[in-house]
Amino acid sequence: MTNTQDNDTDSTYESLLSFFNLTSIGLLYQLSPHFLDKENQAMLEDLVGKAKVEIIGFIEEIEAAKALSQQIEQWRTQETDPKHTRVIVKIINNTSHVFKISQTSLPLSQADFDTFEIPDDSKIAFKSEFAYEFTPPRKKGKIMFNHFIDFTDQDVCIRFDLGMIMNSSYGFFTPTLRPTRKSTVTSIGKSRLNCSSTITRTNDDAPCNFEVEITLG
Repeated sequence: MTNTQDNDTDSTYESLLSFFNLTSIGLLYQLSPHFLDKENQAMLEDLVGKAKVEIIGFIEEIEAAKALSQQIEQWRTQETDPKHTRVIVKIINNTSHVFKISQTSLPLSQADFDTFEIPDDSKIAFKSEFAYEFTPPRKKGKIMFNHFIDFTDQDVCIRFDLGMIMNSSYGFFTPTLRPTRKSTVTSIGKSRLNCSSTITRTNDDAPCNFEVEITLG
């Protein structure tokens, strides 16, 4: 009986994990008006997760590398808020394109949306915080957050998908957290561009902060 329950739980978790890893939240947002009723739309909103963007750091060209490193280190050393997962994103733009945000599921202010820019041949960084609401032990995986940002310059567009799913297992004394993080970039514009994303730092203790590095070109 126990083996059957464990198999069902593993199957449920694997199905959720597969959906989480393979489905672009940006695509769901674009298609949702066509096939989702109000109830399912509410479920999609819950899937995206609660988030806030505290700071978007734009780094001037002069002494950019030093300023960028100092800013990232300042974010790293900030006291951890147990109710929020902190994600630091560094973007390295090796191209001649100047990217702006064309659409996103992040709750940016209009000013941030309008002024955010990735200059050509530059490095910038920004920090986001996502509500951490998870109570172990919990066998069924929970999607903590799942967001997207489209960076666009004319016919070049890069989609960045960012998310985290959480599961837990029983340890000897306390439950063990098992976070699975998603960080992918995909060239979706008419003109293709080489791009990659790497999760560079992780902390598996709640609230499971992590860092991401994106390279364009």
